[in-house]
Amino acid sequence: MKQLLLLLAVLSLSGCAFVYDQVQAVAQGQCANLSNAQEQRACERRNAPDYDQYEARRKRLQEGNKPG
Repeated sequence: MKQLLLLLAVLSLSGCAFVYDQVQAVAQGQCANLSNAQEQRACERRNAPDYDQYEARRKRLQEGNKPG
């Protein structure tokens, strides 16, 4: 039972990164379909951060928005 709970916890924690990566892959694919090279590069830059960079930025923004 403990192993099952541990497995579920690990999967739930890694699930966010997996979903984020999948969404990023779809977005990058859509960027590749743009005909204008400048628009394509801008699209790729918008969708470039990996999950760790995204999560670090999200935490920094949350900490900055705390009432103090």
